Amino acid sequence: MVVILQPNIFKNKTILITGAASGIGRGLAIHAASEKMNIILMDIDKKGLKETQSLIHNSSSLALKCDVSNFKELSQCKDQIIEHYGTVHFLFNNAGIFLEGRSWKVDNQNWKRIIDVNVMSIVYGLNLFVDEMIASNERCHIVNTSSMAGLIVGPAFSPYTATKHAVVGLTRSLYEDLKNEYPKIGVSVLCPGLVKTNIMKRDKSGLNLDNSVIDQHETATLNKEWLGEGVKDGMDPIDLAKIVFDKINKNEFWILTHPEFLEVYKEYSNELILSETATLN
Repeated sequence: MVVILQPNIFKNKTILITGAASGIGRGLAIHAASEKMNIILMDIDKKGLKETQSLIHNSSSLALKCDVSNFKELSQCKDQIIEHYGTVHFLFNNAGIFLEGRSWKVDNQNWKRIIDVNVMSIVYGLNLFVDEMIASNERCHIVNTSSMAGLIVGPAFSPYTATKHAVVGLTRSLYEDLKNEYPKIGVSVLCPGLVKTNIMKRDKSGLNLDNSVIDQHETATLNKEWLGEGVKDGMDPIDLAKIVFDKINKNEFWILTHPEFLEVYKEYSNELILSETATLN
């Protein structure tokens, strides 16, 4: 029997991970180190960045404190990245924040902040790095972190749900834009369920949300508490990272890590199908 060895698409390649100071970003960094990649860690949390970097001390890495929702800051960081490593082959737009609230009870400034972090940081990352990926003519890949909240909807999570749906739409559009003309650039959207992260913590540096105007309605408060408890017992980010890298290796668009949510998604999808069927009839 002839065994065909698949080329290692990760070894000695450069990966950029935003939101790398903790949680999913840290898990991705640890796995990237096991793949012998050059790792760029980016986050607004300097202390967390140092902690992540200490966990991958045997790897080539660069830690950059950066507010990725600020295009100027991100552009300046790109100059340092080019100087150290050149082309970014694997771009993980992973930074994100959480905010609960009913649709009409979210303060305008808080809306702006969550859109800037959860959506515009991805836009900026694409604007800055995709052209260089194309020019490299190498196998590259982009992963944008959404959530199961980007596929299904619950009450009083409006800001988070809206931005995560936007990430799914943006990422699918990117996939369609690249797949035929630039097939060497893979694209995936990561839609995890409950993962052990600190996304629910409001005392993180640089969050810049106005806590005084956050919706205190019972539904918003209870759902936030439910989510907070779920996150505590969520999937280990290192286990999630293994799934993500396997999906990248297979060049799959959808990265769904929590099958227990699929039944909810099926119900959501069936609602759309039944509505269309009723219209036709």
